[in-house]
Amino acid sequence: MALALSLGFTWLRPPEYRASALLEISPASEPPAPRGSVAGTPESAKPFLTEVQVLTSRPVLETVAAQLARDGADLSGFGPDPVAGMQSRLEAIPVASTNVVELVATWQRPELLAPLLNGVVNAYQDRVAQAYRSATSESMAQADDEVKRLEAAATAKRRDVEAFRLRNDIVSLQRDENEVLARVRNLSDSLSAANDRVAEAEGKLRALSESAAAGKTALRPKDDPTLANLELRASQLREELRDLERSFTPEYLAKDPKVIAQRARLAELEKQIAAQRAASQQTAILEAQQELASAQGAATRLQEQMVSSRQEATRFNAHFNEYKSRQDELGELEVAYRDAVQRRAKLEATERARTPTTKVLEAATTPQEPWRPLYWRDTAISIAGSLALSLLALWLVELFNRPEAQPAVVLVHSQPGTLRSDEAPQVLANRSPGARSLEVTEPTLLPLQSTFPRELRHEEVAALIRAADDDSRLVMLLLLSGISPEELRELRCSDVHLSEGVIRVGSAPGRDIALDGALRRVLGATAAVPESELLVRSSGRPVTQDGVDAQILCAAYDAGLEDATQINSACLRHTYLAFLVRQGIRFADLTRLVGALPTELVNAYSALSPEGLRLGSARAQILHPALREGEGNA
Repeated sequence: MALALSLGFTWLRPPEYRASALLEISPASEPPAPRGSVAGTPESAKPFLTEVQVLTSRPVLETVAAQLARDGADLSGFGPDPVAGMQSRLEAIPVASTNVVELVATWQRPELLAPLLNGVVNAYQDRVAQAYRSATSESMAQADDEVKRLEAAATAKRRDVEAFRLRNDIVSLQRDENEVLARVRNLSDSLSAANDRVAEAEGKLRALSESAAAGKTALRPKDDPTLANLELRASQLREELRDLERSFTPEYLAKDPKVIAQRARLAELEKQIAAQRAASQQTAILEAQQELASAQGAATRLQEQMVSSRQEATRFNAHFNEYKSRQDELGELEVAYRDAVQRRAKLEATERARTPTTKVLEAATTPQEPWRPLYWRDTAISIAGSLALSLLALWLVELFNRPEAQPAVVLVHSQPGTLRSDEAPQVLANRSPGARSLEVTEPTLLPLQSTFPRELRHEEVAALIRAADDDSRLVMLLLLSGISPEELRELRCSDVHLSEGVIRVGSAPGRDIALDGALRRVLGATAAVPESELLVRSSGRPVTQDGVDAQILCAAYDAGLEDATQINSACLRHTYLAFLVRQGIRFADLTRLVGALPTELVNAYSALSPEGLRLGSARAQILHPALREGEGNA
């Protein structure tokens, strides 16, 4: 009976068909998420989920119903309200961690499922495009009007400025290139030169007049060729007479006719020289007077021209200043016009970004096989269920119809060698007098094994530093210098002492970390900030542990390191600690360099320390090799 009922229920149900379409929806752009926020949060998924709800909304389905009716489809199967019937048979399922939505339709008529789904997709795309056009039409029209108005104003102003320039003979905005100002400048230079010549002529005339009044001559023989010739002849005669006086006695020379004639010629030449000097001096004075008069006349003419040119220059300056003012107004209009064009472009880009875009990944097709029920599967379930039900019925029947149990009779026969009932039990030889409890010893506890983070090779550390940006590089260098992540987040700019070459870590008394290599240059290039500001910040805010690990992880991916997900601040600190311990450094000096360490961590690191004597901090190598190799890249 149960089998018949279940099989009847299975095979009498009408078949239902299912069709689906895949649609990718890129939601409207939102402001970039703050740094450190997790992508894919419910807040960031709101625009996408909103668009998913729009897919099956009533306005979209009303458009689809109207289109199907125009195509001649029979919508009576959806009930008196076809839109509500469509909504009950449609389902939009977002695909996790993607912008893909699966649109599913289930109904007994397979021929209408594909047109229904494809019509929903087309209606949604048309609705998105219409919403974009309606949202942008008014704002874009205002932006276009502003651009056209500013363009017309700039064009009119440009024509006005050009006409004013041509009307007033303005060549350019450079003053020296304009003819009027250049002529004034040349006249000014010429007048200055003429005044210099007047002053020079006056000085020359004054000097000649004073020399003539004092009975001296200011002329040089080379200035007068005749005077120079006379003085040359007189000099030769004097030389000849001196030669004769050295050779002969004065009495002989006083009687020698030739000597007497030479002395007479010398006296005549001296008279001629004196006369020539007086004449030359008078001539020089006259020439100086003429030169002074000429220079004064030229200066006077230039002064008159300068007066008229200055008036013209004054008028030109007024026009030039007005031209500059108009040019500045034109520049402001052109700047406003360019700004309006940029605003229109940004508005267009913003409106496009605000509009969700859709892409059909897989269109719906008409299903050929029923989706449910699965007749043969449900038949097997019906048979199995009916069999289980029959077994249960049999068990119940046997449970309630079971006969009463009869008491069992046990016959006991005495056996030889057994103990009498009146005798006390004896302990058998080689038998235990009673049950003993087993002594359970607890297992010896194994020593705890410390699981170290990943230790990076020197070349991996160098590649990580090279791939990091400035903020991340500073974080890595501090971690590779012995500063813990907790101390890193508390460091302030006032803790850095570049002049002393140290950075002070921790509260009093604290410890000093030496600044060497790339870390010193990075801190020296960092701009000084107020004392209350933290040294390590991210986008103007205090850095967090997750932020530090995220920065290091990004650099690890950019450097192409293997197993980048294992690289974080703990990994870098362990790399530096292992580098120091493997040298055999004293653990007392180790804690002074890197801070206090838990006892179990010290025990774990002791396994990395080599055998033999320990090195002091003065003999150990404190600077990590990657920081020395990165000095040229810092």
